[in-house]
Amino acid sequence: MAATGLQLEILLVVTFLLLVPRWLSPVAADDWRSGRATYYGNEPWYWSIHYGSCGRGYIWPDQGTGWDVAALADSHPDWPNSCGSCYEVKCDDKSIKDAYGQNIDRSNACKDTSASVVVQISDTCPCDFPANAYSNKRWCCGDMDHFDVSVWAFQKLSDMSNGVVPIQYRKVDCSMQPAKRADNSAATFTGEFPPLSQASSRPDFDYQKYFPGGGYLNTQAGDGSRFVSTDEYLSMAGLTGNSKYYRGTAQDSSSEQADHSSTDSSSGEANNPFFQLMPLTFGLSGRWLVQCC
Repeated sequence: MAATGLQLEILLVVTFLLLVPRWLSPVAADDWRSGRATYYGNEPWYWSIHYGSCGRGYIWPDQGTGWDVAALADSHPDWPNSCGSCYEVKCDDKSIKDAYGQNIDRSNACKDTSASVVVQISDTCPCDFPANAYSNKRWCCGDMDHFDVSVWAFQKLSDMSNGVVPIQYRKVDCSMQPAKRADNSAATFTGEFPPLSQASSRPDFDYQKYFPGGGYLNTQAGDGSRFVSTDEYLSMAGLTGNSKYYRGTAQDSSSEQADHSSTDSSSGEANNPFFQLMPLTFGLSGRWLVQCC
């Protein structure tokens, strides 16, 4: 019996779906994919997480995913319209390669392969960036699904000295809570204060809770680039007379300032034999990419 027109259409659709490459196919909510992650944001006067290509501006640490954000490689099939989307990410103990074929052993790099963190896309990791061609091609050109995650998210998965780690990831709702949340309360990285002009815009925000040891001034807003105590920041913002913000717990930040003022592109992490930092800028961001190993 000859096939009807409808039967032929159904057969063609089924055949097409079987032949579509997996990366073009819809991904189920529980379908984990393999990828790779570097990090940025640990030198906010150079590469702040708050001024990425998605144009979010200052990211408050107590809203949404907080400072657990990421830049998605523009070679990734999810990249178009990815701003604001979220991914659950967990570390994966194994070896990986960069785009040049160099093998990178990360078989013992993960803190806990069963724990995960949810990151929100706020920036882009561009493949084509002539000013930093070697490093961008190494990570962001599609040889492997790549995320440049914030230093806060990375530290929940692995130690900063590893520079890059293999990951498992999946797209999730931004309100999703991991079954086992990756935690890094013992080694939080110093954050960046909101612009002084926005300091009083959040009456509900607890500065002492989120900046217990001080933080960095907002360079992009023109506030400066130095490290200050929380009380000094509140004084600069004119909030010292408001008991909601100012608790009279002034701390001597001189030693902190000395420790952090020497952290530039030629010191600190850059002296680590495992990786060096290479400059990268895209859109509104002033980010650097990790060039590890």
